[in-house]
Amino acid sequence: MTSEQHNKYVAYTFLGYAGIQMLIALAMMVFFFVMVFGLEPNPGDASPPAALFGFMGVFFFIFYAIFTAPAVVAAWALLKKKPWARVAGIVGAVVSAMSVPFGTAACVYALWFFLGEHWKEVYETPSPTSRASLSGSINLDDTKWSGIRTGPDGDIVAEPVQKPDWR
Repeated sequence: MTSEQHNKYVAYTFLGYAGIQMLIALAMMVFFFVMVFGLEPNPGDASPPAALFGFMGVFFFIFYAIFTAPAVVAAWALLKKKPWARVAGIVGAVVSAMSVPFGTAACVYALWFFLGEHWKEVYETPSPTSRASLSGSINLDDTKWSGIRTGPDGDIVAEPVQKPDWR
């Protein structure tokens, strides 16, 4: 499998984790709604405190949304191949690790991808001015280069700027 495919699958894993988390949050909202409005108290018993159940339902939904947001942001960044996608993916993985088993699976897969060498093939592009791409005979420390370009045969051509004669 290529690194591009791994990048896409990590994003899909984060989206799957976020979808499951939001389904759980909606199920909790339905539970709190049923507790407040669906159950009739026995004659003589007090009704359940609607404000408390409403507050708890909203609290848990926001709690789940906050812990799901890093995974959604990371998935979007991975699919769009943003330069900060690796950092977002690591943060999303660490936050999702707390949700066993789906979040842990997403965390392990994302950390395997981002802490290994695979991510470099997707997110690091060699720049034409990097030392690794230039030949070893060029010393960039003592010469300023004006035109670094690609020649007709694909080789990098660098033209030095003449240092002024200050004598």
